[in-house]
Amino acid sequence: MFAAVLVSGLLFIPCAEAAELSVVLARHVDGSGRVDYAAAAADEELEALVTALATASEPSDPAPKMAFWLNAYNVLTVDLVADHWPLASIRDLDDGNPWDARKFSVAGREVTLNDIEHRILRPLGDARIHAAVNCASMGCPPLSPTPFTGAGLDAELNGASARWASSTGIVVNQEEGTVALNKIFDWYGDDFVPGAKGDVPGVEGKQDAAIQFLAGHLSQATADWLMAGGYTVSWADYSWRVNAKK
Repeated sequence: MFAAVLVSGLLFIPCAEAAELSVVLARHVDGSGRVDYAAAAADEELEALVTALATASEPSDPAPKMAFWLNAYNVLTVDLVADHWPLASIRDLDDGNPWDARKFSVAGREVTLNDIEHRILRPLGDARIHAAVNCASMGCPPLSPTPFTGAGLDAELNGASARWASSTGIVVNQEEGTVALNKIFDWYGDDFVPGAKGDVPGVEGKQDAAIQFLAGHLSQATADWLMAGGYTVSWADYSWRVNAKK
């Protein structure tokens, strides 16, 4: 039986056979956010972390609480795909909806992945959580190879947002005058609207808020071009192909 201890927003298992979360993630997640699911499937320390989540203590302070649930979501997702490896897509499970069909025990509660994202994390009011949770798909923001912490959460969320902005968050073609935005900004666009402070000429609603969010995490030159407007905006196709290492 593993006992879970929360230290600075990280889940630790005080057992000689188990490593802390940072070690497990570093073992299986590369710098681009891709996962070695074949290796993860045989990792007893990953299984120990999932087991320990059941009796872990949920922090009460906002930042450690957010870090805890972000880590839980990502660990559970990696473990879910690893347990059914090989898979072409996470949507091959549970008639395409493992986010509602699968139930997990976390901090003494029975939750689904959608419970964690939509009923625990999103109400905390920080749109950057969309850059931090990973749905095991190529269309997602890159999975962080390091855990989120309570003490360093603001910087870590900014880092996750920057990685998203420079990868799957947006495709900018200045020569052709086009911008394609990740569909997450369409699905959950209302979460980004409160942070939008300006007005991108010729761009409205969710797309305006998305571009303002992304501009804050891109190079100054790209941000200036985006904020000036004068281009065509569309929603990019979303890839549900599993985010496995090649």
